[in-house]
Amino acid sequence: MVRDRSKWGDGLMRKLLVALLLVFAVVGGGWLWLKGPIAETSEAALKAFPIYSIVRARNEQLLRIAHTGQNGSNLLIHRTNLSGPRDRTVTTPNNDTLYSTAFLDLASGPVTLTIPKLDGRYASAAVMDARTDNVFILRETDEGTVTIEFGDGQAGAVPPADGETARRYRVPSKEGWLLIRTLVDGPADLQAARKAQAGFVLDVPEGSRRPQREAVTLPVLPDPAMLLRRANPVIAENPYLAAPALAATGYGQGAEAFDKLPVWRQWLWRILLPRIFDKLKSGLNAGARSTDDGWSNPPPGIGTAEATDAVRSAVALGGLAALPKSEATYWTAVLDADRRDFDGGSRYRLTIPADVPVNSFWSLSLYERLPDGRLFFVDNPINRYAVGNRTPDLKRNTDGSLTLVIQSTDPGPDVNWLPSPASGPFNLTFRAYRPKAELLEGKWRLPPVEREGEQMDGRVE
Repeated sequence: MVRDRSKWGDGLMRKLLVALLLVFAVVGGGWLWLKGPIAETSEAALKAFPIYSIVRARNEQLLRIAHTGQNGSNLLIHRTNLSGPRDRTVTTPNNDTLYSTAFLDLASGPVTLTIPKLDGRYASAAVMDARTDNVFILRETDEGTVTIEFGDGQAGAVPPADGETARRYRVPSKEGWLLIRTLVDGPADLQAARKAQAGFVLDVPEGSRRPQREAVTLPVLPDPAMLLRRANPVIAENPYLAAPALAATGYGQGAEAFDKLPVWRQWLWRILLPRIFDKLKSGLNAGARSTDDGWSNPPPGIGTAEATDAVRSAVALGGLAALPKSEATYWTAVLDADRRDFDGGSRYRLTIPADVPVNSFWSLSLYERLPDGRLFFVDNPINRYAVGNRTPDLKRNTDGSLTLVIQSTDPGPDVNWLPSPASGPFNLTFRAYRPKAELLEGKWRLPPVEREGEQMDGRVE
């Protein structure tokens, strides 16, 4: 990451501060004193970053629709095309479903979501709170209307009163994020999928469609002042996000909290935050590096309130809006069977066994990996960014398994090609939607990805 020295401070001054802290550390047990502020600042950063990431995603949507004269709160926007290389608002998008999204302002009153009759088509309507936790997920079988309301720290379905038939759900924060995924069952199904998607309707209180804050472009990895400036107002509005023990770090202490901190605490933030982001970036791929087959296991609690702050922050950076593993299990691979990182200049082979144990569908996506840790699709001549059990014209082996060739150049018509970037690192992400128990329990796994050699003009050398 290239840092703006005007924001992050002069390198020499940082080294001087570190030297002073080291001197203090060896005088009278200084480390014992310093360990507390370091731990507090790290915890504050990991709590604040998911909140910041939601604010950033909302601002991206506000900017994207500003030219239409609309604003972004309580407005359900249907994206009627599958995600591709130019869709870079949210990292690690899928190429399986149409997205519909709304940033909810529940402080203005409840909203009502209508789920259409979908005749078995996969769909999920996830509602996240202000720190990216999926509060509840509605499915295609939940046809009809549901009311979504502010729960003031309370979350989930509201038990119906005697004789009540209406379905109500609470979101603990005043702001929520509704993200709907509607399956496209192959290219020929796109028009029908769009019709199904259009059946999702959001009814909101009159006058509630208003900008909540100004829309500006926010960096993926903010400096400490920006992190607190954007996260703290949300924390102030939602007391369940507060952490009084971290007040000395500036967490939850107002938009201008960083500027009011003692100079040594400001410098501690400046030293620690880049290192925390580096750990988050490496942590996204660490799981894949620690398994024998090269495929990561989902981090504990992913997409739920049970996640640790570290998991929540890592997912916010590398897989924002990830679903809980019961709805979609995500496996990531970053290296081949010989433990070498994937590189666009090489050719790889992967055989996916027949009968993947899912109750809905599966897909394998390929993403280029940016220096800041985010993952996006790659331009290629056949516009293929993922393959799955619904991809037409794939050639299966006699046992029903599917062998893929992964490289940047066209290997010819007789193979199943998943295009990679011409150079640089990339990730593979396998999604299993509504996985069966054997997949959830790790009894079914994918094999390692085999490297076949360097490629040159489509030939293996």
